[in-house]
Amino acid sequence: MRASPFRDCDIHQRGFTLIELMISLFLGLLVSAAAVQVYMINAKTAGIQVSASELVEDATFNLPTIERKVRLANLGLADKVAADQPGSGIVLTSATNALENDDGDKELDNFRNPKDLDSDTSLPKNITIGTDPIQVALLTRTGDQTAGTKTNEWKGASNTSSQSGQLTIQYRAPQDMYDCEGNLALGPRQVTIGGVKEIIDGQIIVERFYLRAPDASKPTELSLYCDAGKYITEIMDDYTEQSKPAEDLPTSVDFTTNNVVKDFGDAGQEIMTNVDYFDILLSTREGNQLQYYTVKDYLDLDFDKQPPIVGIKYGLILRSDNAALNEEGPSEFSVLGKSSTLNDGLSKKYLRTVVESYVTLRNISDE
Repeated sequence: MRASPFRDCDIHQRGFTLIELMISLFLGLLVSAAAVQVYMINAKTAGIQVSASELVEDATFNLPTIERKVRLANLGLADKVAADQPGSGIVLTSATNALENDDGDKELDNFRNPKDLDSDTSLPKNITIGTDPIQVALLTRTGDQTAGTKTNEWKGASNTSSQSGQLTIQYRAPQDMYDCEGNLALGPRQVTIGGVKEIIDGQIIVERFYLRAPDASKPTELSLYCDAGKYITEIMDDYTEQSKPAEDLPTSVDFTTNNVVKDFGDAGQEIMTNVDYFDILLSTREGNQLQYYTVKDYLDLDFDKQPPIVGIKYGLILRSDNAALNEEGPSEFSVLGKSSTLNDGLSKKYLRTVVESYVTLRNISDE
């Protein structure tokens, strides 16, 4: 019988058994699962790092906008910052809520023409919007006060158990510059007063910082806004002259009269997104100690016992753009010494952080 040439091959050539294949498949799945787990952990970590960097960027690049503006507060206006000072850089009062002395007589308020003080013994002229006194809900407010009801007024918008506040400041433009909405304001310039050419001070800029929802259908997506306006206090022969018509400047610098604020009380410009809460405290110096007040507590002091304001402390709760946490984060935060809890229904898987800062007012005397 002739031997088969393939016999040796049949004897020595073998494949994997079923058990070996199953073991190989199992080990491959373990390796794949480990790789996927590492990827998911790295992706989640990267997401948290991105969210954290967003919060750092907001604190680094957007919040200094507030600090730069507050440092200008009172520039070229009153000697000190208080509720009865015409031109006060921190605006607490207008004709609407002017304080009364012990005799029940109305005292001066922050929206009076400070230029009238030297030449007129009667009550200086009121600064208005149109013909109306400036409403309280457009002034500096803290979360312990009653909010406004009209469109674009401060309404205490907040995603926490505490109302947010509002900061309203004013200052004279030291040179041609832009307010927080990007509108031009004019610095010192030449005009005709009583037939004589004179250099007058810059236009007075009013700015208020508050929270609102850009989209009314998404009331919990709050942003920090700045609403800016301006006014002039001088009486001059030709108001069009003060706006430098030969230079073809924007109409936002034009005025036809003094003591009337233009472009103030609208929604303003969004300057920071994803802010859950914002509030301020007024700082005074009593001896060598700083004392902090809410606006309500400060105005509730006896008129002759209200110390000048020397600084502002503000605090915010910032939120990341995207939900980055696997589990729910904290729901209670301490801001400016007050505990606030996130409202029900808000996702707690966003990264949130508290930012506080103190700004000293430079353009004042605290004596």
